[in-house]
Amino acid sequence: MFNIAKAFRSISIAWSGIITLIKEENNAKIHLASTILVIVVGMNLGFMAIEWLWISLAIAGVWMAELINSALENITNMVAPEHHPLAKKAKDFAAGAVLVMAIWAAFVFCLISFPHLWMRLVFSN
Repeated sequence: MFNIAKAFRSISIAWSGIITLIKEENNAKIHLASTILVIVVGMNLGFMAIEWLWISLAIAGVWMAELINSALENITNMVAPEHHPLAKKAKDFAAGAVLVMAIWAAFVFCLISFPHLWMRLVFSN
C-alpha cells in the first residue's frame, strides 16, 4: 500500500541532496545561475511550449549529470582518498559527461533563442 509519509520523506531527502549540491559545489552554482538566466530569457522572448520542452530537458540533463558526477566524485574520494590514476580517470569521465551535456544544453538554447532574438531585432521599432 502507498505510504504518503514515506513518499514525502523520500522527496525531502532528494531535495536535501540538491540543496547540498548547490551549497557545496561551485559548478552547481554556475548551473543554477545558468538555469535562472535561461528561464528569464525564455520568458522574455516568449518561448512556445515545445521550445520549453526542449529547454527543460536540457536543463534537467545538466542537473542530472552534475548530481551523478558529484555522487561519483564523493564515492571515489571515500574509496580512494589518496591519488590513484583510476580514480582520476573515473572522475574525469564523469566530469566529461557533464561537459557534454552542458554543451548540448547551450546548443539547444542557442537553437531556440537565436530565431526569437533575430525576429526582435529585425521587426522591432
